[in-house]
Amino acid sequence: FSIEVDDVEDAYSQAQAEELEVALTLRSEEWGQKHFCVKDPNGLHLDVVEAIEATEEYQEGYTQE
Repeated sequence: FSIEVDDVEDAYSQAQAEELEVALTLRSEEWGQKHFCVKDPNGLHLDVVEAIEATEEYQEGYTQE
């Protein structure tokens, strides 16, 4: 599951403070996401996402000629 937030860095800090199991550390992806994943006790992964600007290189693959 994914959930979009306004401030993923704050959400990551909160997850760490609550000692949640972080399955994927905070990172920025070239396609326009900054995110991390936590795992609940049942093994369900939650992807916490903030939309960011995609890299220029990534966007070049989607420009019209």
